[in-house]
Amino acid sequence: MKASEMSSRGFQTIYLANALLSLADGFYYPFLIAFLYGMEGMLGAGVGLGIITAMDSLGSYFVGGLVDRYGRKPFLLVSAALSVAVYLAYPLSQHLSEPWLYGVLVAVLMLDGLTDGFWDTIEAVYLGDITRRAFRGRSMGSYWGAGGIIFGVAMMAAAWVGVHLSFLAVAVGVVVVYLLGIGVLLNLEETHQA
Repeated sequence: MKASEMSSRGFQTIYLANALLSLADGFYYPFLIAFLYGMEGMLGAGVGLGIITAMDSLGSYFVGGLVDRYGRKPFLLVSAALSVAVYLAYPLSQHLSEPWLYGVLVAVLMLDGLTDGFWDTIEAVYLGDITRRAFRGRSMGSYWGAGGIIFGVAMMAAAWVGVHLSFLAVAVGVVVVYLLGIGVLLNLEETHQA
């Protein structure tokens, strides 16, 4: 297979996977914010989102060297698979008694941030691997632009249906879409060579 063919196929594969994951994330995010706000008001939302953001940065920092050593595809798959567990854990944690609830919730928030950081860093590295230098900016702009639009539209859709669905029902639907995205990622060509 020619390098240009692999690059085109790799771009289409990760583009489709990212579209599915952006759709799921965008639909889920308003429910997560409402859940955190419902726990402790602004304190719960601010601290929860702060933990996710801080751990996102740590995840990015640590995964960079690992993907250079072991490859891109395994870590993309691990990141997406862990996100499935995270997205089910939030609504299920509501059934825990209070001493356990906050400990489990902090652990899930931390894992959520780590998986975000893993994905963000690995997708940037992978896109750098597969895009041609002359068209890299346009390719990445298209990729992140489409992902952002899908994410935003999904957030707006969540606002419309949020009054009719439980957090757990949304989590199950999001997991189904994530599993489709993981199925697409299984076809991703590895770009790292030891």
